[in-house]
Amino acid sequence: MPDWFEELPELCPPKDVKEPAGETYYRLVSDLDNPIAELVSQRTEFPTAVFKIDECICRAVSLYLDKKDCEDIIKFPRHKNKSIYSFKVDKDDGLIKKTFKGSHHSWWRSHSFTLANE
Repeated sequence: MPDWFEELPELCPPKDVKEPAGETYYRLVSDLDNPIAELVSQRTEFPTAVFKIDECICRAVSLYLDKKDCEDIIKFPRHKNKSIYSFKVDKDDGLIKKTFKGSHHSWWRSHSFTLANE
């Protein structure tokens, strides 16, 4: 079992996750000089927020497998000053699950993940 980057609730990640296998994922970030600081969950970004989704998903990092999905959401005012960042996620980097619409994935990041695998 990985050493998780964030504290996870019981029975999290769910059973239907997969090990990543070096796929390239995309995420919107504000600072391309320090993107790893933004590879955190909604719960870390907004610790007191009330979300209408499962807490396990709230504690995963949102990623996209298709760059076009990031290109579509970057048009929204909340994201207009962000950049698309791409990186690879390998098997020791945590666990991943396809969630929500498009190519959105939830990633439970392990402590072993580094950006050295770019």
